Amino acid sequence: MRKLSLVLVLALTACLDLDVTNPNLPDRERATANPLASETFVASSFRTWWPVAGHDDYPSWALSTMAQEFTSGFADFGQLETSALPRTAWNNSPANTRSGVNRIPWYELYRTNSAVTDVIKAIDGGLIIGDTARTVRTKAVAKFMQGLAHGYLGLYFDQAFVAGESLDVDTITVPVLRPYGEVIDSAIAMLDGAIAVAQTRDFTLPPDAFLHTAMTRDQFVRLANSFAARLMVYQARTPAERQAVDWNAVITRIDAGIQTDFAPTGVVDIIWDDWKRLTARVRTASRPSDFGRPSYWLIGPADSTQGYVNWMATPVENRVAFQMRTRDRRIQGAGGPTVAGLYAGYNLNNIFAASRGTWRYSHYFFRRYGLGTSWQDSPNPDMLVSEMNLLKAEAYIRLNQPANAVPLINLTRAANGQLPAVTVDGPPDEAGCVPRKIAGGCGSLWDALRYEKNIEGMGVTGVIAFFDARGWGALPQGTPLHFPVPGAELATLRLPNYTFGGSGAGSAPAPTPEACPVALARCP
Repeated sequence: MRKLSLVLVLALTACLDLDVTNPNLPDRERATANPLASETFVASSFRTWWPVAGHDDYPSWALSTMAQEFTSGFADFGQLETSALPRTAWNNSPANTRSGVNRIPWYELYRTNSAVTDVIKAIDGGLIIGDTARTVRTKAVAKFMQGLAHGYLGLYFDQAFVAGESLDVDTITVPVLRPYGEVIDSAIAMLDGAIAVAQTRDFTLPPDAFLHTAMTRDQFVRLANSFAARLMVYQARTPAERQAVDWNAVITRIDAGIQTDFAPTGVVDIIWDDWKRLTARVRTASRPSDFGRPSYWLIGPADSTQGYVNWMATPVENRVAFQMRTRDRRIQGAGGPTVAGLYAGYNLNNIFAASRGTWRYSHYFFRRYGLGTSWQDSPNPDMLVSEMNLLKAEAYIRLNQPANAVPLINLTRAANGQLPAVTVDGPPDEAGCVPRKIAGGCGSLWDALRYEKNIEGMGVTGVIAFFDARGWGALPQGTPLHFPVPGAELATLRLPNYTFGGSGAGSAPAPTPEACPVALARCP
């Protein structure tokens, strides 16, 4: 008989470290019999999901550099190996010192799921937490966190366990790994379960627990819809899968979704955003963003000189940093190329070792988030209204309604970038066009959508750029499209080790990001 997975035995049955008189009595049964303890499990579950959802170092730095959103020459957090060119297969050995890239998200997401699923079982079994409204609130958030945990497992991994409240971990002997599509479907069903529970009774969420931002019941329902929209879109591993998304359903979710940015407030030593801290870290005044910097692959299309065109035409091993000139005020201020923009600024220093590739160099530092101590004591955005607007714009393009996409793209393009408006033909074909194509011509509406989504999402989380890049066909050839079940977990299950990336299965083909999903002007 195959051993039961560690992630199920430990994460699903060990909720508390209690002094247990009977060693055969599961802690979860004692703990979830206590209403206050059960509420506390749910109220604190967001803190274990938050880091691995793009707000700490694993897997943010690996995924961001794989997506060529940020660039870094440091070996920390597995980013050096995963972003190497040419790409190589992910080392899924349990002995890999960088195994945290896929090991930490796997176990932390199941840890999140464990606590809330046990509470759902207890409430379904008759547990009352204070009063009806408080019980409904606890169960609604528990279902929400259950959905987020499974959702991000489906986004990161090729397969995972679905461990909802109907799974009896005391009797199961052979856990079944489900493909990512089934995991995502289960996650969306859990989010819909949270919505259904929430709509039975009014409640509010306090600012210092649960989701670490005050919200009404209706705002909570909107947030659940927006996360469902995320999962529906970002699960796609290829352009064909992204095109096959039910885009009408995505629009429906977005219209029922957030109306203000979702930005939980950091609390020192409780919840923080180390991703934002490191993207903007300043060690000395002359070396801002001294850990990682915005990549030319992301900001380069805004260049109005031949710098980016020449950089892309140069063999990778010979590429070096260059100074851009751009009309996009998010990258460059009105005073000239050395004046900082809203999101990024110019700095001459190269901070990475040349031996690790001068193509990793960037003269641009990130300044939108993370300055001072904001990463641990201020609101830290996770989901912006602009993200939802631009997903809706993508939906309209894919549904062959580009005119409906135009005003949504122009919202941030005009207000934040101070750029001339796009039309269905793309940006105005004039000097200083933003964005430009790799070969130098003025971009299409599709190029403008991708550029806007990338620059508005830069630095918000460390993982969404990767989800977009694989769905758009923009990952470098050989990049893993997802991670395998961690080697340590496979060893526990007595399953063969496997991996993705390089020239093997589950690897990105040669990129074709400028290929439009429908017929548009300036499309190849």
